[in-house]
Amino acid sequence: MDEQPVQPKSHAWGPAMLWAILNWRPVRFIRTFFKKPLLAAFLLGMTSGFPLTVILGIMTVWLSTYDISKTTIGAFSLATLPYSLKVCWSPLLDRGRLGHFSRAFGQRRAWLVIIMALLGLALWTLAGLRPDRNLAEIGLLCVLIGFLSASFDIVSDAYRIEVTPKVDLAHSAGMYQWGYRLANLIAGAGVFMVAGYYTWGLAISLLPLLLVPGLMAILWIGEPKVVVDDFLAKERTRTAAMEGYKKWLYEAVVLPFKEFLLRRNWFWILAFIVLVKFGDVMASIMTGPFLNELGFSLVEMAFANKTVGAIAAGLGGFAGVAIWWWLDTFKALLVSVLFMMVTNLGFVWLDSVGHDTTALAIAVGLENFATGAGGTVMIAYFGSLCNLSFTATQYSLLTMLSSVARGFFGGFSGMVADATNWTQFFLISTAMALPGLIFLLILWKKDISATGLENVKTGGDI
Repeated sequence: MDEQPVQPKSHAWGPAMLWAILNWRPVRFIRTFFKKPLLAAFLLGMTSGFPLTVILGIMTVWLSTYDISKTTIGAFSLATLPYSLKVCWSPLLDRGRLGHFSRAFGQRRAWLVIIMALLGLALWTLAGLRPDRNLAEIGLLCVLIGFLSASFDIVSDAYRIEVTPKVDLAHSAGMYQWGYRLANLIAGAGVFMVAGYYTWGLAISLLPLLLVPGLMAILWIGEPKVVVDDFLAKERTRTAAMEGYKKWLYEAVVLPFKEFLLRRNWFWILAFIVLVKFGDVMASIMTGPFLNELGFSLVEMAFANKTVGAIAAGLGGFAGVAIWWWLDTFKALLVSVLFMMVTNLGFVWLDSVGHDTTALAIAVGLENFATGAGGTVMIAYFGSLCNLSFTATQYSLLTMLSSVARGFFGGFSGMVADATNWTQFFLISTAMALPGLIFLLILWKKDISATGLENVKTGGDI
């Protein structure tokens, strides 16, 4: 009897195997970065990232080349104030419509197009001025750029969250941060190089090119879907008799806060957001004076912060995405908070080692890695907390509250540093992360997750 030929395993690496590989979880994790909304988040991050560099980085160097006093240069930092106050006008950008522009582009995209156009005009006007002749005008333009940049952040953050599935919010946060950091690098290094070879006017006039990525993103993705959830629908029914500007103000200004405050556990969420960065911010404010006292040169500090630190922050952002992807909300937050807390101890170690560039690179690298990971997780968490009917206003509120630590510890950290040695200071800054950690554990114990919070079931007036 003849032997039957053995059938070759022709299907072992066929479509089924390819499908299995493509759906293997680590491969899906990488594939997610290439979704349209996430690539758009990277482009939006580029446009969002460079105006702050203009105010805090480019302006200070440009003014100093014209021998403008340090006091005046320092006053230019006030142009960043709109970033801390943006919740004040976020309801207008969240709910306001722009007539023909809104009909043509959609509500979100209409605001973004107009803001980008005004930013480009402000930068081109700035390029035609000189600090020794037009200092007041430059100051006013910097304030305008700060206001427009903060306004762009309000709308672009809402846009990014609304076009991104909730499961991909961490990927979106990571892509946004990478785009933001790349734009910082291009704007900072690019302007200095062009100004060095040519003129400051030409260098600044090229900055509006960084508005192109954001414009490409919104034209590519389109307008996000308008969401009217149960809470908003019930409120509209309840207030049907209200008309005109009163109805608009109620929906734009009152309802975003009312919706959040009607969540049973809103206090614990906001307390965690306010407290979580206390230790990290306290340490970061005094890192510069600490390194200066250890005798590190400006070149050594620049290498640690701008090279090692930048790479570490980028890798940290990737790690933050992975943490959010593989772990649930509470575990992801716990890992990131603990890592931000523990890496402060790297400066305690650096204080014991003294002037050592390798130790400096390790300490700064770990701190930036933790900040990148924690920042990505927190951005994803903020996005998950927003009701999509009020995204811009609620996200602005959450980011404003998270910046409270920076304002509070601006003076307090210096007082602590003067009263202690550096080892004690960084041990205290590590301990200052404990309140945020405790509130996180309370959130976990009460199972106060973001899932399901977007639809408030409770009615009534505040």
